[in-house]
Amino acid sequence: MIKLKDANITDSLPDVVAKEPWCIALGYAIQRQHRKLLFYADRARTYSNIDQLDERLLDVLATELKTPQYSESFPVETKRSMVKGTLAYYATAGTNAALEMVCRDIFGSAEVLDWYEYGGEPGYFRIQTDNPNITDENVHEFIAVAEKVKRLSAWLDKIEIVSTTKQELFVGAILMQRVVQYFEHEDLKPIWKE
Repeated sequence: MIKLKDANITDSLPDVVAKEPWCIALGYAIQRQHRKLLFYADRARTYSNIDQLDERLLDVLATELKTPQYSESFPVETKRSMVKGTLAYYATAGTNAALEMVCRDIFGSAEVLDWYEYGGEPGYFRIQTDNPNITDENVHEFIAVAEKVKRLSAWLDKIEIVSTTKQELFVGAILMQRVVQYFEHEDLKPIWKE
């Protein structure tokens, strides 16, 4: 099967005409223009081609889509993830899902807990993350993100950084049983054996 970019008009013509020099030259010229058109068509795809876009084009696309909490200082993969999630964010704006989505894009992992999930005061929420690379600067960014993305009736209680470790735990137990042995004579006392 011939790929679209490799197709030549001479492939569909009869051999008598396709072998003529003028036909070969015309087919070559048409194929070059066809490849150029396909190249520009691929470059025109922006939203469906986010994984291959330049960093500069990601910045432009984020501005056009009004991606929340987007910064040109973020790494390229974070930018890609945020631009991809922009439409989903606007579909869920003002919910915990939107807040979690933006926090995960920027900080790697985050979970939003409402007041009733941790026994707090009504209207408050907490953000939990297990990212060990969080610094004071990141926490201030985290708070700025939370303030702009959260619903207006909710208040940030605190940010918890949860660290977990895996450790093997070995437990042992001993069962001890006492056996009482009675002798046939009633005047003898029982002897304890262990």
